[in-house]
Amino acid sequence: FRLTPEQEMIRDMVRDFTEKHIKPVAALYDEEKQFPYENLKKMAELGLMGMNIPVEFGGSEVGVVACSLAITEIAKGCASHAVTTSVTNMVAEVIYEFGQEEVKRKHLPKLCNGQYPAGAFAITEPHTGSDASNLRTTAIHRNDTYILNGTKTLITSGEASGVTVTWGVTDRNARKGKGISAFVIEKGTPGFIVGKAEEKMGHRASQTNELVFDNCVIPANCLLGKE
Repeated sequence: FRLTPEQEMIRDMVRDFTEKHIKPVAALYDEEKQFPYENLKKMAELGLMGMNIPVEFGGSEVGVVACSLAITEIAKGCASHAVTTSVTNMVAEVIYEFGQEEVKRKHLPKLCNGQYPAGAFAITEPHTGSDASNLRTTAIHRNDTYILNGTKTLITSGEASGVTVTWGVTDRNARKGKGISAFVIEKGTPGFIVGKAEEKMGHRASQTNELVFDNCVIPANCLLGKE
């Protein structure tokens, strides 16, 4: 196995960026719990926030190997930068794979170009940890909307995120692990509340928040894929 010249170039570019812009501030940002807005914007401009997203949606489309190499190099400088980058890419990939066309056109360019500082991926709930088959958050289909109620916890980039992918139970009669659907929710949606920030022993330049859905009404086209 050999890396392609393009993969080597991306690895070296990110290594250089990390040495110049991430390592010098990593300890300070961790100590002061600073979210690295400026660095993340620069990283988006380098194409690092949509590495598996097609160019037509604003991504750099460099592939999974280059994505892995880039996040590895970022992590050598700061784990907080790396986890934020990883989750933002993951959110973009889920929206690209399952979002309706208008939803993709609305959110993907903003994730990829840094207009959204980050994306959030909200599964974990207070009572169940990461047992995704045991969710209590509900999403009730009513007319052309879904109404979400529930709480998520330990969500990376919960406060800074411009868009969040989350899960709720759409069929309460289904057996455990079934009847769960995914949704895209934009920051600022009424009833979508960013709760407390967690106190952590590390990764303190990465946000970790509680998210609350209190009769949060979203358009039906925010459903990812099918129920």
